[in-house]
Amino acid sequence: MHLILMGPQGSGKGTQAGRLAPRLGLVLVATGDLFRRAIAAETALGHQIKAAYDRGELISDDLTVALVEEKLDELSAERALGTGVAGALYDGFPRTRLQADALDAALTRREEAISTVIQIDVPRQTLVNRLAGRRVCTICDTVYHIEFNPPREEGVCDRCGGEVRQRPDDTPAAIEKRLDLYELETAPLLAHYRDRGLMAVVNGVQAIDLVTRDIERAVKGTATTR
Repeated sequence: MHLILMGPQGSGKGTQAGRLAPRLGLVLVATGDLFRRAIAAETALGHQIKAAYDRGELISDDLTVALVEEKLDELSAERALGTGVAGALYDGFPRTRLQADALDAALTRREEAISTVIQIDVPRQTLVNRLAGRRVCTICDTVYHIEFNPPREEGVCDRCGGEVRQRPDDTPAAIEKRLDLYELETAPLLAHYRDRGLMAVVNGVQAIDLVTRDIERAVKGTATTR
């Protein structure tokens, strides 16, 4: 099984990916985690990614695809050892048509294919409100929200006591730019997967448990695709 979660920043992809991967027996493939792991391990790809970060550049499609291919190789090796891993759940990938085509090619070489693509649907203004209220611990990266999940003491992390503050890219102006970029680069993939009959749409403006339930139903083929 290869499951893709799609939706703009603030739609809850990361939260749902973390909940669903263990439930479905899938390995979580989150590009942000792959980038950080490669940099920390000081691999050849990690050095290239760090150099791009240091230059203030976005990570190229080629580098992103190469890291995902490495992860797929690890997954194949684990399955060969009988670990019982059912497949992968992709969070934050693919973002562009080039990445989508590369993923298809990589899976075809392994005689596998994408099973389902889930779009977590959230209105734009709701996304802006969610992201603008987000706060993050500067030490342990625990995420809070000023309205839905504030720390017990304002500005202080419940977990480690670190400083909790707004990220520079969570200001309303920065959020609008990120959402515009999503609409430009990633949203067209929705039509691509819909045309292939792989797409299911889930209402992301619900309680977290209900979103999880609806995604699980979609994966099992009991939700309406559109």
